[in-house]
Amino acid sequence: MGTSKAYGGPATGLVPDFVDNPPEPTLPLPHTTQDVAPSSPVAPRDSSGAGPLSSPKGDFTRYARSGSRSALGKAVANYVRNGTGGAGRASRRMGSSRVVAGGLLGILGDFQQGGATQVLQRFNLGGLSGQPAATVFVSLIEFLCPPGGSVDEGIARQAMLDTIGDMSESCLESFDALTPEQLQEVFIGFVVHSIEGRIMADIGHNAIKLPEDIQAIGDIQATLHDFVDTATRTHLRDELGQIDGLSGSAVEDKVERIYEYAFELITSEGERAE
Repeated sequence: MGTSKAYGGPATGLVPDFVDNPPEPTLPLPHTTQDVAPSSPVAPRDSSGAGPLSSPKGDFTRYARSGSRSALGKAVANYVRNGTGGAGRASRRMGSSRVVAGGLLGILGDFQQGGATQVLQRFNLGGLSGQPAATVFVSLIEFLCPPGGSVDEGIARQAMLDTIGDMSESCLESFDALTPEQLQEVFIGFVVHSIEGRIMADIGHNAIKLPEDIQAIGDIQATLHDFVDTATRTHLRDELGQIDGLSGSAVEDKVERIYEYAFELITSEGERAE
C-alpha cells in the first residue's frame, strides 16, 4: 500500500503524473447526494476549555516522539472513544468521505451488475475502455470528489488520490479486466485512507512536525496507515457481500455503517495495543 499524504497535499509521489489533467466531467454522479454532503459534527468541549481532542493529541505526540505502536494504539482508541464520542459520532464526522464512498459503492454495484461497460457508459467514458484502472479512476475523480475548500473535502479528495496511487503501485490491469473483488479492495482502500486523513487532521497534524527528519514524518504516517489498514481491511470485506440494487438512502446507510464498524475495529485494535 502507498504511504498516505496529509489532507489537501499536492498530487505527487505515488499519484500518476496525469492526475492533474483529468477530462471534464460530462454526467452527474449517480447514487449519491453529492451536493448535500453532511457537515462534520463539532466535537464537544470539556470543562478545561481545551476540547476533548486534547488528550488524544497528547497521545499522538508521544507516539510521534517514540514511534511506539502501543502509543499509537492508545492515541487512536482515545480519539474515537473520548475525542469524538464513540464510533457512531466518528462515522458522522466523515461527511465528504461518506459521499465519495457512496459514489464508489454505486460504481461497485454497477460493475457487479453490468461489468466495466455499464460503468463507463454511465459516465460517458466509453473511450477509456481497455485503459489502466488508475487512468479510469483519474477520470472519475472529478465526479466523485471535485475540488473544494474545506478540510473535510480535502480529506476525501486526498484519500481518493492516495487510493489511485495504490493502484499504480499494485500495477492493476485495465479497468475492464478488474474483478468485483478488486473493486472492493479499491473501496476499502479509500475508506482506510480517509479515516487516516481524518485522524491526521484532528490529532496528528501538529504532532508530526516534531521529528524534523522528513523520513521520520513519512514513517509516522506509514505506520498510522498500516495500523488502520490492518485493523479494518479483512473485516470490511464481509460488509460488501450484498450491495446489488442498493441506491439512495440505502447506500448512505450502508456507508455510514461501514465507517462506524471501521472505527469500532480500530478502537478495539488500539485498546489491544495499549
